[in-house]
Amino acid sequence: MKTRDKIIICAQKLFSEEGFEKISTKRIAKEAACNEVTIFRLFGTKYNLLEEIINKFVKESNIITNLQKILTGDLNKDIEKSVMLYYDFLQQHEIIFRLQLKLSDNENQKFIRTIDFKDCLVNHFISIFQKNNIQFSPEVFVNNLLSSIMGGFLLKILTHGKFSDDKDKYFLEEKIKFYQDILNKYKK
Repeated sequence: MKTRDKIIICAQKLFSEEGFEKISTKRIAKEAACNEVTIFRLFGTKYNLLEEIINKFVKESNIITNLQKILTGDLNKDIEKSVMLYYDFLQQHEIIFRLQLKLSDNENQKFIRTIDFKDCLVNHFISIFQKNNIQFSPEVFVNNLLSSIMGGFLLKILTHGKFSDDKDKYFLEEKIKFYQDILNKYKK
């Protein structure tokens, strides 16, 4: 593994466990088995290293591309597909979300600006709501949907994974059914 990649992986892990402010470049260098000077040569500053972690996360996630590939235009199927894709995305990038929980609000803004998933989903559901004559705000729907999924995921993180896969599956099935039922009630 390249030294640059080892540094990124170690920094990501340490930041997610203890917080960005608490971790020194000296500690990262020790964990990555390199010299602290190497970190400064490769990244310049600890903040640049964090930015590199964020950029790598955004590049590798491909969530919007994946979303666009799976959406069908069918209300019930797209609710299910959106929920499952978002939850899978959260699980695959758990370390990034753990890191995010440890960041200050200013540092977190870098993550917020990077993901346009919500906007893509809102635009998709605007057309579905029009097609199905659903009298409900797509923005409110998507915000609620994503917030509830994120809430369940954060609960899992904060309780140190005390949910089993069975509970995850039940949680997701119930959320999908809930949102499908709600929107079907708003059809005119």
